[in-house]
Amino acid sequence: MRYYFTFIIAVLCLCFSALSYANTTRTLPIVDATQLINSNTECWYDNKRYSEGAILQVHSVTLICAAKYPQHNNSQLIWLKLDKQGNLIYPKKPSTITVN
Repeated sequence: MRYYFTFIIAVLCLCFSALSYANTTRTLPIVDATQLINSNTECWYDNKRYSEGAILQVHSVTLICAAKYPQHNNSQLIWLKLDKQGNLIYPKKPSTITVN
């Protein structure tokens, strides 16, 4: 009787240990939504996202989504105006620095 009881306990332990590995869960990468929103890798207009190189005609002005600082590889994107020849018009930088 003692061997029979030991055998039953061993079989039950083996079954429970085999069943514990049956439901393995897949790990999913965590994506931080705020990082995607704040990365500035797109231009927004009229609640729509546009990628680099997108061209919009707004009234009589042509806009293009381009790098704010073209000398930097990962520069944030902004809307820039295009002139009649298709050249980018960058905003004018202030010529003086003011300190409070």
